[in-house]
Amino acid sequence: MQKTLILLKPDALERGLAGAILARFEAAGMRIENCRYLRPTLQQLETHYADLKGRNPRAFERTTVTLQNKPFVAIILSGRNAILKVRALTGPTDPLKAPAGTIRGDFGNDTIEKADAENRTTSNLIHAADSEASVAHESAVWFG
Repeated sequence: MQKTLILLKPDALERGLAGAILARFEAAGMRIENCRYLRPTLQQLETHYADLKGRNPRAFERTTVTLQNKPFVAIILSGRNAILKVRALTGPTDPLKAPAGTIRGDFGNDTIEKADAENRTTSNLIHAADSEASVAHESAVWFG
């Protein structure tokens, strides 16, 4: 069994999609190990998105500033090949490019281009850790 971390982002919570999203993971054999509702500080977001700062400073600034103190649900899931399975179910970061059958493909209603034009972060519903190292780092950020 492997553990992974997901974040249900403010747009997922505002649209009432938390249950539908979690149901997909449970149907795929994932088990909820821990769950926490929170409104992150700027420091938590800066730590979580630290790798984005070097790749895209503008996106880093927009993301960390606009998401602080907004509602999130941090969840630890476990299951066989949890990291890869959860990322496959989540779909690509850009909802426009996410195929049908993925969370972002079925529920997404935003694009990176639209968000850039409006100088805001992309509303893409969910974050899913991409490696065991990311799971460890992100779990420390969100669960202490």
